[in-house]
Amino acid sequence: MRTNELGKYIGVLHRLFQIAISRELTLPELNATNANFLLFISEHDQVTAKQIATELAINKGLVSRELTRLEAAGYIERQTDAADHRTTWVRITPLGLQACQTINDLMSRLWAQVLGASDQGSVETVASELDLWSKRAEDLQP
Repeated sequence: MRTNELGKYIGVLHRLFQIAISRELTLPELNATNANFLLFISEHDQVTAKQIATELAINKGLVSRELTRLEAAGYIERQTDAADHRTTWVRITPLGLQACQTINDLMSRLWAQVLGASDQGSVETVASELDLWSKRAEDLQP
């Protein structure tokens, strides 16, 4: 297999999942992009917009716009750090946690459809390799 094809396959999976999630996600103000932000935020007690941008390799401007949408919809709250007023913490709300359950259910259903009867060991191997490759690719960032 040519390694250049990996990017094609990963790109196709990503785009098709983005389309399916955006089409099937019926919660107010949520789309495939900010749904991933919400899931990331839910995995932490508190995060900054910079952490989200860095960890998800997303443009800071997009992160800021989507956080504003999520906050207006009540999924997150932002609070300025009392000790360092330059830092704004992002936290998930109870409504955001409920939305994460819906997002996770949808994503699980989509992955089950795509993976079909794939061997669980193979899926774990692919996931481990993708995790490793993602970490190595961080060196590509400017």
